[in-house]
Amino acid sequence: MRITVHSYILVIFLVFISAGCSKKENSYFPLSSGLKWHYNVALTTRDGLQKQKYILQNIGTDELNGESVFLRKSLNGTILYYSISDDGIYYLGNLDIRESKPIFFADKKIVIPTPFTIDTEWEQITYTRLLKKTGPPQRTEFKIIAEVPLEIKIESLEDTVIVPAGQFNKCMRIKMIGSAYKDAGNYVGLTLVNVEQTNWYSSGVGLVKMERIETTQSDALDKGTLLVELTEFESG
Repeated sequence: MRITVHSYILVIFLVFISAGCSKKENSYFPLSSGLKWHYNVALTTRDGLQKQKYILQNIGTDELNGESVFLRKSLNGTILYYSISDDGIYYLGNLDIRESKPIFFADKKIVIPTPFTIDTEWEQITYTRLLKKTGPPQRTEFKIIAEVPLEIKIESLEDTVIVPAGQFNKCMRIKMIGSAYKDAGNYVGLTLVNVEQTNWYSSGVGLVKMERIETTQSDALDKGTLLVELTEFESG
């Protein structure tokens, strides 16, 4: 469970910021040291519902190739690296607790481009993680890990979102939709995999809610969902 949630935090939860606001306190993805987020996470697969707590914390800055990078620590100790440029925020890579050195992507990944406006669109690759089922008769885990291209769009800056941490007004809503065919082997065969995700961000706070659903045309592994909700935000 933790691995699944962790991969979403890294890649999707990853990570959106308001254009031109990255160095201001009212950013949609604040990077100031000391900020801390607590989340409830609910994962539903064919194995049932699993719940977990998740925590992220900004831990300061470092220098990479002569440029400042921002560090964020996840619940399991993995450190995420971000950079700020004129055209947006980038996710650079991470330092896993099992490794002595960080691993950086060959091509840094755009989190959100600038200028920051409604109907801004971009693309991103995601991988399915929620389509899984365990046995019977044996305790064998069947899963579909499909590469899916996403079309991403900023749909609103005016949403009101209610989560355990409270009510947040004028939130940014980002919608992601994609599909791809995947040959999932003898258990499932060739099937169309669909991914739909919605993220909500509050200015000065960051991510307050995320909903993700992965579906297929197969009855054997038809759906998986992920819900992330903010329970507490510590501003230091």
